[in-house]
Amino acid sequence: MRKEFLLIGKIVNTHGIKGEIRVIPYTDSTESFRVGGEVFLKQKTDPIQLYHLRGIKSHKNFYILSLAEVKHINEAETLIGANIYIKKSSLPPLNKETEYYWYQVSRLKVCLKNTEECLGKIKYVFNTGSNDIFVVYNKREKKEYLIPSIEDVIEKFDWTHGVLWIKPMPGLLE
Repeated sequence: MRKEFLLIGKIVNTHGIKGEIRVIPYTDSTESFRVGGEVFLKQKTDPIQLYHLRGIKSHKNFYILSLAEVKHINEAETLIGANIYIKKSSLPPLNKETEYYWYQVSRLKVCLKNTEECLGKIKYVFNTGSNDIFVVYNKREKKEYLIPSIEDVIEKFDWTHGVLWIKPMPGLLE
């Protein structure tokens, strides 16, 4: 399931009486939730189930979704706690040289272009508002590095070998 699907949110409550659900998104934009598109819900012990997205609204730190198959609060209540997935194949294609999805960079080795020394692996990614930050963990030193995803630092994504080549700015690794 991990290879085919991408986790994009979790249902935390219902919203209203018409079957809408309140979702904590694990994505920065509503683009992963496409009206008319497919989403897949997975409860802990149940098999994954297909639903069709009828509507989406942003509300505070949540999204309010309406699913074509859920028309009443009683049906929505049974979905609380479910994880929401989409198929990775439904994501729009990217420019592989400069663009990436967060799930793609997770676990990449990060190496310095000049010395070929590797700092560690990307543990996770977060966004500052202006750019992404790669949190790179060095197992040997038990140290984390914060690497900004900016043109001055990123040299090349080598997807074939699972390496992100960087050219560190002065002070970046101190």
